[in-house]
Amino acid sequence: MSGILLVLVIVAGLLFLWMIAWGIFWFLVQAGVIVQKALEPPAMDDGSYTLSQGREVKTEDK
Repeated sequence: MSGILLVLVIVAGLLFLWMIAWGIFWFLVQAGVIVQKALEPPAMDDGSYTLSQGREVKTEDK
């Protein structure tokens, strides 16, 4: 009886340690993504905009 209990405690302990390790790993991955995005240069705007429409919109059409 105590052998089964010991095996269950060991399995539960290993599962607990695995979940903590997975949480730490996931946190580090998320932190790495955030740092990588922060290091990217800002988007450059060239100021060239066009509006493609099928017809001209006049004030009386609004």
